[in-house]
Amino acid sequence: MPKLASFTGAIDYPLMNDYMFRSVMQSNKNVLKELLCFLLHLDPANVREVQILNPIELGKKISDKEFILDIKILMNNNTVINLEMQMNNQYNWPERSLIYLSRLFDSLNAGEAYKTVKPAFQIGILNFTPFPEHSEFFSTYKMMNIKNYYKYSEKYIIHVLDLTQIHLADREDKDHDLDKWAKLFRALAWEDFKMISEGNKSMQEAGETLFTLNRDDRIRDLCEAREDYRRTWEGVKLEMDELKLSNKEKTAVIEEKDTAITEFESLNEKKDTLIASLEAQAAELQLRLQSN
Repeated sequence: MPKLASFTGAIDYPLMNDYMFRSVMQSNKNVLKELLCFLLHLDPANVREVQILNPIELGKKISDKEFILDIKILMNNNTVINLEMQMNNQYNWPERSLIYLSRLFDSLNAGEAYKTVKPAFQIGILNFTPFPEHSEFFSTYKMMNIKNYYKYSEKYIIHVLDLTQIHLADREDKDHDLDKWAKLFRALAWEDFKMISEGNKSMQEAGETLFTLNRDDRIRDLCEAREDYRRTWEGVKLEMDELKLSNKEKTAVIEEKDTAITEFESLNEKKDTLIASLEAQAAELQLRLQSN
């Protein structure tokens, strides 16, 4: 396998490409294990095994079923995890993540006791902020009592790593190298990748796997297909934003005209009132003149 130190230039398909991310994690279980340990704050020594429950045939055309490239993982045979790299904001992440987690949590077989249900974690690595009013780099959501904050269960948890908010990484995030992993996902040149991964064996191993897969024509074709999808979605989003802006501008013009009409009508009312007052005063003066 080539060594990371010799890689230079642009990374054609970085880890932010969801198909490449899927390919690297499926091709290198050690990298997948290390990433999960960083995300879940686990000691790697306590993670004996990670098993991908929905492997795909790498290089094969993506079917409709595989179009969403989430990775379902069984860890230590007692915890199920859904891991996904999501680049496009389709404005449905909260609902989508809940559905993924609910499906994952519903894992009991016939005859099994409720108590034995496996813990389920949903991990979203996002290139957008799901809650702009509450921006955070790495966030964790659990079910809890809204009055006393007592946690309902530790078996049903959602984690979000927001790649656009690396600057908000706190001390705990940095202690677990989550800021470095986020920068690694966003790295577009090998020089940056090498600098970020320096001294971290699992990150360097990810780089070597990434380099190898970038040289596989079948993988490259599917990464390009995902890029085409991303560009198409971004184009549609841009058109939608432009339409919204156009509608706002039209609404502003209409509101401005409505305001002008209202002001004109108000002036007319004031004019009519003034005319009525003047007519009344004139009539009163005429009566006084006639009486004199």
